[in-house]
Amino acid sequence: MRARFDQLHRQPGPWFVALGGAGMFGANFYLYGSGGEWIAVDCGFALNPTPSGRNSVSVPSLSALERHDIKLSALLITHGHEDHIGAIPHLWRALDCPIYASPFAAQLIRAKLDPGLTWPRLQEIRPLEPIGIGAFQAEWIPVTHSIPESHAIVLEVAGKRLYHSGDWKLDNHPVVGELTAQARLQQLGRAGIDVIIGDSTNAPVPGASRSEAAVQNGLQDAIRPCRQRVIVTCFASNLARLHSLADIAFDCGRYAALLGRSLTHMHSIGRAQGYLPGRPGYIGPWELGHLPREQQLWVCTGSQGEPGAALGRLAAGSHPQLSLEAGDTVIFSSRLIPGNELALERIKQGLKEQGVELIDDDMQPDVHASGHPPQDDLRQLYSWLKARHLLPVHGERYHQQAHMALGRELGLGGLIPANGDLIDLSAQPAKVAELPWGLVDLNPSDKPQASSRK
Repeated sequence: MRARFDQLHRQPGPWFVALGGAGMFGANFYLYGSGGEWIAVDCGFALNPTPSGRNSVSVPSLSALERHDIKLSALLITHGHEDHIGAIPHLWRALDCPIYASPFAAQLIRAKLDPGLTWPRLQEIRPLEPIGIGAFQAEWIPVTHSIPESHAIVLEVAGKRLYHSGDWKLDNHPVVGELTAQARLQQLGRAGIDVIIGDSTNAPVPGASRSEAAVQNGLQDAIRPCRQRVIVTCFASNLARLHSLADIAFDCGRYAALLGRSLTHMHSIGRAQGYLPGRPGYIGPWELGHLPREQQLWVCTGSQGEPGAALGRLAAGSHPQLSLEAGDTVIFSSRLIPGNELALERIKQGLKEQGVELIDDDMQPDVHASGHPPQDDLRQLYSWLKARHLLPVHGERYHQQAHMALGRELGLGGLIPANGDLIDLSAQPAKVAELPWGLVDLNPSDKPQASSRK
């Protein structure tokens, strides 16, 4: 197998192999090669639920690179979520190549790195301005998602044009951040896209995306009738949600504060990068705690049932800064990540035992919006790109199958990749070999602090 692979991957290709993110959620790590030169797109970790409710963390294995003497020329980052950047501190020394990222994602990466050590060269990209990286030309295309500065990446290599979608949705009112660069996508479609390597997360879901502006209205409708303290839990990286909740607190005669390190960390970076205004804003937890309950709006971590996060400690009655009381309301402005059902149910049960009212997206769907494309979004994007083939990634097998079925309905060829499949993109996607692949478990003491989820 080694001789065959070494002979193959030095041919022009281009070649594609996922070493994480195909057939699973998390640990996104995708390789593109041509003539023996390779680049990677994203480098994230995976969260694996355990019976205790605490997540174990895994990062992609680099054994395939080591076995086949693959040296990466660059690591390209689509956006700053942990499942796309979280493995960088653990794998950087082995990768040893420049990182290309947007200013916001670059700042999130810098915040992870020990300033006393020598770390990678971080090159900040400008969207819609192509960069030459050896045999590759890469262009970052703005797309809307649940974190600022999310991008698709167009790669031109060996006479082929590849569209790596990253994580995305269509949202004409994203509250924070840029709109999807529709005109550029349509221009790319006229030029011709050979293969889409695309996000499958919501491929089984019919309909179109809900906008962040609609979520802001939905949250305001849910919060305004509340007569006591309100707690909203959401993903820390969703700066649009933080922006909306500050506005809602002001409009509803409340003051807002943040509970949880990842929220305060992300809020400070959002302020520094100009995505969050100072007024209306957030006050300190100790200040808010001295105000009447009906004037309090708390935004906290723990939407996935993590027992050590702020909401988990509130449910257990062990948070040092806040205790809940009967009549308070907790709103889950978040999506349940599969695998966290039992942990989240324990949190909800602890809240109910305290007499707390619960609202989630099953009860009021407009208190949350996913950052990933359902079927109408996929149809719209693919009508712009007019691609020939599809490789569905970023999802479990079920999601990939739904994505491929939709692609075939739209006239796309392609195949469903698994982690470790070496795929030839020179004519049409065709699997030609399997590479050794596996996740590397981290000890709890090595576990990164998760600063963002979707």
